[in-house]
Amino acid sequence: MFLIKEIEFINYKDDEIIMINLINGATDIIEKDIYELIIKNEFDKLPEDVIKAMIKRRYLFKTEKQYLKFIESLNSRLEELERSATPSFLVVPSYACNLHCIYCYEQTYMIKGTVDIDSLKMVDIQFDRIDKIMKSYEEKYGKCNDDIRITIMGGEPLLRCNLKTVRYIFESAKKRNYSIDIVSNGVDLNYYIDLFNEYKETLKHIQITVDGVKEVHDSRRIFHDGRGSFDLIMNNIKLALENNIQIVLRVNVDGSNINELSSLADTLIERFKNNKNLKPYLYLLQDGGCSGEQNIVDEKIGIERIYKLEEQNPNMRVFRKKFHPETFIESIFNDIPYQPVLRHCGAAKNQFILDCKANVYKCWHGIGNNDYRVGIFYPKYEIDDEKIDNWFNRSVNVIPKCRNCKYRYICGTGCPAAKHMNNNDMDVKGPSCVKYNELIKTIVLEKMKNLK
Repeated sequence: MFLIKEIEFINYKDDEIIMINLINGATDIIEKDIYELIIKNEFDKLPEDVIKAMIKRRYLFKTEKQYLKFIESLNSRLEELERSATPSFLVVPSYACNLHCIYCYEQTYMIKGTVDIDSLKMVDIQFDRIDKIMKSYEEKYGKCNDDIRITIMGGEPLLRCNLKTVRYIFESAKKRNYSIDIVSNGVDLNYYIDLFNEYKETLKHIQITVDGVKEVHDSRRIFHDGRGSFDLIMNNIKLALENNIQIVLRVNVDGSNINELSSLADTLIERFKNNKNLKPYLYLLQDGGCSGEQNIVDEKIGIERIYKLEEQNPNMRVFRKKFHPETFIESIFNDIPYQPVLRHCGAAKNQFILDCKANVYKCWHGIGNNDYRVGIFYPKYEIDDEKIDNWFNRSVNVIPKCRNCKYRYICGTGCPAAKHMNNNDMDVKGPSCVKYNELIKTIVLEKMKNLK
């Protein structure tokens, strides 16, 4: 018998161990004496029903050759799926912003490009390039019947002065039967309500950031004159929800606001009454941006603190916890088959970002940073094929350190821009490692408490 190396064993009780298959998410609680036999490879001493179950759930293979054949087949299928992933696009109508958030990494970039043409003409050029990318994709993979998503981002895309441009983006997307989502600070959202109601079928959601209760948020997400933005944003979230618009509410968490999350949870429930169209989530910042690294919280410590807050205040359950192994662990506890990955995100697949300066990027963190640019699309289309290939080849099958890591199908190489402030020469070819052993153990044990 051959025991896979992609297994996590977690001490659960004195006589019980949690056994997790890190490839498919299969999870079982086993007795400690069974565990001892497994790690000693004494399979001949295991009960027959245990052997059968372990083979069925792919902890065990009859031979190493059979295991290697399975991995080869899995990698081949995943490679095909990810190479042919549905294209997605992000358009940047403007880099201007009405806020001056303390951790905004875009403020540190020299926004490159010299294109100075009418904003509506730029939208035409952006969508012409999207059309060409889609044509090339369909020539290679066949007609795409999936939802094509256009994300509008900035800067701040929903500035009042951008209304005409954003309307034209909606018109252009609707003609092609594409969907739209928006990343916004929410300050000027009220000026867009009529547009959003007109394009209800096109708009999927708007992501807005609120970083705590009023006092906390207003110390972080401020106007250029120092005024806070909390009241304006909360009123606009209320307006959007009243118009049946889904709001994905992001909370950037670091050491300066983590202890106030419980109060924010109370505020959200009090104001919005668990509205089904409000989807709040917590994101532990990996980079301090302009505010520096002093407030960045180690993810394991942050997770433990957040679950402790949830023990003290059940209203914390209003937040989705967007931790690194979240998708994998949610598949375990929701009994959903886990989809292994070779690549961390859309940047290494068919995601393209087209900004208002005619620059092309692959990575969200790179917009506005000339070091991350992979080409231009106006006045002519010029792409650095080597940079594009580096992104497409950012796979656990290519990066040596990732190839044999037991967490590879969860991590997918990690995010090369996780520390983009300290790594302007982003290493697309190298791994970006996360302590999955600590994170998986911590989150699983915390979630097991709630099953009692």
